[in-house]
Amino acid sequence: MAIKDWFGASAKFLVSAVLVGGLLGGCTTIKTEQMPGAEGLPLLGEDGVVPGLQYRIRPGDDLDIKFYTAKDYDESTPVRPDGYISMQRVDDIKAAGLTPNELRRVISERYTGKVSDPSVSVMVKSFKGFRVYIGGEVAKPQVIPMDGGITVMQAIYRAGGLRYTAHPDSVVLIRKSPNGEPKSYHLDLSDKAIELGKNDMAVALSPYDVIYVPRSPIANANLWVQQYITDLLLFKGINFGFSVNRNYNSGDSSDGSF
Repeated sequence: MAIKDWFGASAKFLVSAVLVGGLLGGCTTIKTEQMPGAEGLPLLGEDGVVPGLQYRIRPGDDLDIKFYTAKDYDESTPVRPDGYISMQRVDDIKAAGLTPNELRRVISERYTGKVSDPSVSVMVKSFKGFRVYIGGEVAKPQVIPMDGGITVMQAIYRAGGLRYTAHPDSVVLIRKSPNGEPKSYHLDLSDKAIELGKNDMAVALSPYDVIYVPRSPIANANLWVQQYITDLLLFKGINFGFSVNRNYNSGDSSDGSF
């Protein structure tokens, strides 16, 4: 979808976020069985890193690509917005989504037969800044830059904490799935859940995650996610890279509010 980059539109974004948060704040009951819980989502380690997580190249990263012997083919190149890089004598290569080691193997295969030694190294020289969004019943709905690992709890603190009107046992985390479509998770951030040892507050956020804290529960979770993503991301000029099915129909909306 062709939408202007939201990174440079923070003022417009904040106004839009408040409007959307207010629009959706009046929904009724959440059916938490419609979405999975946080069990299985990675937690942030004490060192600020998700254990076992491998860095994957993203659009905007700057790469240094160096051949061991064929130095004329060395490249310093950014990853384009479409996720591809351009190199000499080969077609464009999809870099986004790969680890540096995976990209190294792809490049080596592309240059096999074109140079005497296709051995190559790939280094990420600089990283694209990442963002997450937190909205709804928090003091300051906003885009939060990810300079490193960040948890749900830390994002809430950065947003000024929960409002007294918040419904903390029905928080929604929206995460982009591999096919680009939004996948929603139910987070229980209530005091009772914390006392019972639930770790939802410690869930590590991924780039472009959306956290929504409702004022009251939401009637149809699946339909709501589509509506929220569409209103916030498609029609407000904010691009998180989600793919949304505009013809989505859950068939079981209990209040007909969407």
